[in-house]
Parts: sequence; C-alpha cells; structure tokens
Amino acid sequence: MKKILFIGGAGFIGSNLIKVLIKDDYDIHVCEPTNASLHRLQGLDVKIHNSSLTDTASVSEIIKHNNIDTVVHLVSTLIPGSTYDDYKEEYKHVIFPSIELMEICAEIGVKFVYFSSGGTVYGNRNDVHPFVENDPMAPISYYGWSKQMMENSIQFMHRTKGLKYLILRPSNPYGHGQNLYGRQGLVAVAIGKVLKKEPVEVWGDGSAVRDYIYIDDLANVFKLLMDGDVTNESLNIGSGRGYSVNDVLAFLKIVSHEDFKIEYKNPRPVDVSSMVLDLSRLRQYVDYDFIPFMEGIKLFYHESQSNL
Repeated sequence: MKKILFIGGAGFIGSNLIKVLIKDDYDIHVCEPTNASLHRLQGLDVKIHNSSLTDTASVSEIIKHNNIDTVVHLVSTLIPGSTYDDYKEEYKHVIFPSIELMEICAEIGVKFVYFSSGGTVYGNRNDVHPFVENDPMAPISYYGWSKQMMENSIQFMHRTKGLKYLILRPSNPYGHGQNLYGRQGLVAVAIGKVLKKEPVEVWGDGSAVRDYIYIDDLANVFKLLMDGDVTNESLNIGSGRGYSVNDVLAFLKIVSHEDFKIEYKNPRPVDVSSMVLDLSRLRQYVDYDFIPFMEGIKLFYHESQSNL
C-alpha cells in the first residue's frame, strides 16, 4: 500500500486528487494547519495531521512515524496578480520551509511530487506554439517566479542530494469543488457571476488564450502517474488545446442560456497572451482521453446551479 502525505490537500485540487486515490490501494494522509477548512475532505477515509508547513520538524515526524513514501506538495498563497510583498511572505512561509522539506525527503528516500504551474512558469512569447517542458522558464509574475524557484530548488536537491521527484505543470484546472466567488479561475469565477446575475469582468480584450483541464481529468492522470511510479520527470498536464477568454464566455452563454454582461477592463502586465501546453511527453507515460471543454463547462455549470 502506497502511503502519500498531501501538504495542502484540503483545497480544490488536493481534495479531488485524494477522491480518486482512495478508490484504490492508497493510504492517504493530509497535513493542514489547525485553522484550515477541511470541508472538502468530509466523509473521506484520510488521516488529518494538524501541522503547518513552516513547522518542518513536525512535518518530518509525521513522514517518519507514518512511513510515508510520497509527499505531494500543493501549498501556495499566491495568485498571478500577487505583489512583491505577497511574494516575500510566500518565500518566508512556503518556499524556504519547502526547501527544508525537500532535503528531509532526500535524506530518507521519500519521493517529492510538486504541483507547479504550466500557466505561468513559461512566461510570455510572441508565437502561439504549445509549450514543451524543456522550453525556458521566464515567468512575468511573482506567482510564476515562486513556482520557478520551487522547481529550481527541487532540481538542485536532485543533483546534490539524490531527491526523487515528479514536477507536474497543470494548465488551468476547473470543475466541482472550485470556489465560484474567489479571485482565481476564469471558468469558476464567471459561473459565480452568472449565477449571481452580475457582469463578468475581463482583464484586456478577451483575446488571451489559455489551456483548460477538467479537474477529474487532472485527478485521473495524476493517479495514472502515481500508479506507474513516474519519477524524476517534469510533465505538462493539460488539454493541449487553447481557448480565448471570449471563447470561454461564449461557451458559458450557450450552456447557461444567459446573455450575461461582460465588462472589459485594462489588461494586466502579469498576464501572458497565450498559453497552451504540449502533451507529447505526458503521453509517453499515460494514455488518456480528456473531456471536451464544452462538456466540462456544462458539467460544472449545472452542478454549481444545482448546489445553490
């Protein structure tokens, strides 16, 4: 039985990953601070450990006491629009203790799986070709920079300490369990606005292109990678197709049958113009058919509507 510790497993992505794994032969542990909301994990057969990432001694003891063989790191306090002050707090409370945790994992032979961001680590460029994993990382936001720092630290620990790792660069995940009224996730935020009969705000003219992945697809691909014990790789995970913001909102109008208002705002310098992921390397490890984007939006919208 594989024993996995999720650092930050109570969030949108983590809880969906866990739901897929517990259907099979996995012993799941979750590390969250005492003030964290655990509502997404209710009813799931997981062991909760109340500890903050900053308390690396406590996290290390959890790993050793429970014979954990894989740590999955999902913690981040930043979003693409975060400021330098936000980044400084991230470095203090997330990046630096994570580096300590990587060293601990290397020393005791525990695999370190990190969820980076395929949407921000590559940065901006003029052409629309999909990004491949060996493209240069050139983020233009503090959020992306924090992800690059984490990835660089993992590679350093692999070279110098023999850390076993898997870096996953998902595109833009969306779907059930996502916060409809937060600051991140176009599909979720737009659905939240539509359900509240409010206009949808768009930064720029709506031409920015993104790669979107339904959360069940992300979770299922993650499980296949865990089942196959894929190690010492960096992998894009997305749909491999790009849609503009205007495309997304047009799909949502069709699905919702609502002619909601769209308010276009000035573009932000931290937003890249186009981001689509190449999946060639991923397909060397998994054979998987992704849910079409329109179908995914339809599933998410109707579920959100029924939960009102």
